[in-house]
Amino acid sequence: MVLLASPIWMPVAWACVIVELGYPALRLFGILRRRTTTARAAIAASVAIAIGAGVTVGFYEYFAYRAGWWKYAPAHVMIGSFCAAFIPLGEAFMFLAIIPIAMRALSRQDRPVAAAIEGGVTFAAAIFGGYALAYLLLEAH
Repeated sequence: MVLLASPIWMPVAWACVIVELGYPALRLFGILRRRTTTARAAIAASVAIAIGAGVTVGFYEYFAYRAGWWKYAPAHVMIGSFCAAFIPLGEAFMFLAIIPIAMRALSRQDRPVAAAIEGGVTFAAAIFGGYALAYLLLEAH
């Protein structure tokens, strides 16, 4: 029911956040990959962007609350009175997967549309998994 009550522009907002965080992640990965191993570059870029995602979304939630767009029901762990802590933590978890998902999609140049769809579906699973893990860690008792 909450999903159906979300503003119609939320898919566009999600797309913007994914680009806003995914592009710098790929750029950072590219820079680090020239200086270290691919695995280390992927881990470092993923962790950096995950932290950035958690912080960025925390600010977005604060601004949305202040604008009166939405508010969260009280949770076990809150950031102030405006945001359930599992939301930015879930964002951090989901963005840990952005580098491997993007690299797989970008490497499949033979079928770019199929790769984009697969990447989108895979990131949707990362979104679900990130939020589920964060919720289980902070809210499930």
